[in-house]
Amino acid sequence: MTLAIHVDVGGTFTDAFVMDAGRFATGKAQTTPHDLSVGFVGAVAQALADLGVEVDEAFRQADHVKYATTVGMNALVERIGPRVGLICTRGQEDTLHLGRSRSWADGLAEADQLDRTRARRPPDLVPRGLRAGVPERVDCFGNVVMPLRADDVAEQVDQLVAQGAQAFAVCLAWSFANPVHERLVRDVIRDLYPESYLGRAPVLLSSEAAPKLDEYRRTVTTVLAAFLATVTEEHLLDLADRLRDLGYRRPLLLARNTGGVASPSRTTALHLLGAGAVAGLSGAALLARRYGLANVIAADMGGTTFDVGLIIGGQERAYEFDPIVDRWRIHLPVIANFSIGAGGGSIAWVNPEGRLRVGPRSASSMPGPVCYDNGGTEPTVTDADLVLGYLDPDYFLGGRFPLNRRKAERALRRRIAEPLGIGLEEAALRVRRLVDGLMGQEIFKRTALKGHDPRDFAMFAFGGAGPVHAADVASHAEVGEVLTFPFGPEFNAFGAAAMDVVQSYERTHRMLLYDPVRDRWLDDLDEFNRVVDELLALAARDLAEEGFHRGEAAFGLELDMNYAGQQHTVRHTAPTLRLNGPGAVRQLAETFNQTFSGVYGAGAAHPEGGIEVQLFKLTATATLAKPNLVEREADPGPPVAKGARDCWWPSAGPLPTPVYERRLVGPGARLQGPALLEDVETVVAIPPGWAYQADRLLTGQLTRSRP
Repeated sequence: MTLAIHVDVGGTFTDAFVMDAGRFATGKAQTTPHDLSVGFVGAVAQALADLGVEVDEAFRQADHVKYATTVGMNALVERIGPRVGLICTRGQEDTLHLGRSRSWADGLAEADQLDRTRARRPPDLVPRGLRAGVPERVDCFGNVVMPLRADDVAEQVDQLVAQGAQAFAVCLAWSFANPVHERLVRDVIRDLYPESYLGRAPVLLSSEAAPKLDEYRRTVTTVLAAFLATVTEEHLLDLADRLRDLGYRRPLLLARNTGGVASPSRTTALHLLGAGAVAGLSGAALLARRYGLANVIAADMGGTTFDVGLIIGGQERAYEFDPIVDRWRIHLPVIANFSIGAGGGSIAWVNPEGRLRVGPRSASSMPGPVCYDNGGTEPTVTDADLVLGYLDPDYFLGGRFPLNRRKAERALRRRIAEPLGIGLEEAALRVRRLVDGLMGQEIFKRTALKGHDPRDFAMFAFGGAGPVHAADVASHAEVGEVLTFPFGPEFNAFGAAAMDVVQSYERTHRMLLYDPVRDRWLDDLDEFNRVVDELLALAARDLAEEGFHRGEAAFGLELDMNYAGQQHTVRHTAPTLRLNGPGAVRQLAETFNQTFSGVYGAGAAHPEGGIEVQLFKLTATATLAKPNLVEREADPGPPVAKGARDCWWPSAGPLPTPVYERRLVGPGARLQGPALLEDVETVVAIPPGWAYQADRLLTGQLTRSRP
């Protein structure tokens, strides 16, 4: 590897992590919503300047460019996108409207779920006039019972276009068992309305977007993918054009919320939602292995959100099989992480009952916190940190971005202190205590819900605001050890550097592994192997597009399995890809019994009732080079403070606090709180009662001091 570029777009800042022959550098620029490529190139250019490499030269030489973006999320939240026309099997036009029994509660705050009087169903994703049914039928075995006629499709498509449809979602009954009718619909649309007539109108098939059982979620997933396709494609095409102008000729690799990176042609818009947080979790897993830590809480506090993922037993791939996007459940197994509206840009406000609240609204990158002096008027967490003394207004982003303390004070006084009848500093302290408590509470709750004790975890604190709040958040979560990193503000971009090319393929295909009535094991091994071979063929096709041969990839097979008569399945890792004899069938059954017992207890296994396979998932992984972090020699001298300033600590009030240059606090150095370590892009806050020690990778370990 010579040079590799990795970029993560956040709600406030765009971060870059660039590797070059064993060296690395980071860069940060404000996110530019009007054209995300501006912030992209700006962050990369800053990192390249530290490496002494010209921008054009870097992109010409780059082995790969990895990109984590959530470009579609704002479009979904604001409902800005094309009018989507849905084509379904006749008689099932109201599936979206009817939803499921609890679809009214999906995505609502807990308080709204408990108070049904405040609960509101989400608006229909597709209005009734844009939902069209076609006469056709494929049965659950994939047999065509009623053929689909092209003329019937053309008639419905014409009506949808007349109603203003600009994108199409196609979801026919049992299409995942046989997609022939969905493909016919797509062919008809392309023939009737080529791009020269209707423009770039995306056509999404449920047999490709979510080829699995459960018609409602399959339909929702396909409709959302169609709704977000236009804005996502336009952004990625514009970025690809910009990269070509800079000399980059390889495929752009996109971080995905299902794990790993892939080319744009093998990625839907839904794969990008939350992809930055998943990239950060991949980076945390890499470092957890480096430090020999089995259980880690990855806590990313950026400008807009606070994202948390768990590494348990050294594994970061704990999947959420029923995720909610905005107000809808989708049929996409994403790597589990959760997010709350608690970042540096989260707005502090007093509700009508006179209670202080922080978030979930954010000042984002434009206008940003009041102290950014970009027109913001509502106080944020960053404004409170500035007033409390954690931030130096003349050294924010190394002095490139001076902060306006006077405006921050005025906003906090008018919006928080005066309505609550308290002083300025007390108002800022309450904002900090509240947001730290919210984050700590979420960590404690989410860890406990997984059946774990947060005291058994170390916390990795990253993001621009993460180290500023890490120790206090850990105190609320009852976590006793926190690690911060020299590239922490760009940690998600570093995480993208840790991701391999990963392609995954799912297909619902039901078969009986063991039949208790006849006391027979599966003897038609070709049926099982045929499904695997079809998925392997898809993987080989997609890997070839990204420059890999089949022999360069590792393959793994997971199966959703259950005992006969049970509704819920358990995802089980198959010991082999294919079944090559009766012994392999029995081995698969025995290992499933072990997996099931591990989930529900040894007495829960019941193979005598029959064993069923419901779904196949094949994963193909092509390994890419990982960041090479070089250890430094121990620094024999004690660190020397560059100055001091008053800082207000939630646990101790105002205290004179020494300030250190973080890059000069070398390996082996130990500091006792209170202290501040200033870096170009963040500050590590060491409260009273905490100690900080740097290791040979310049990772800083925060621990509670012994009395």
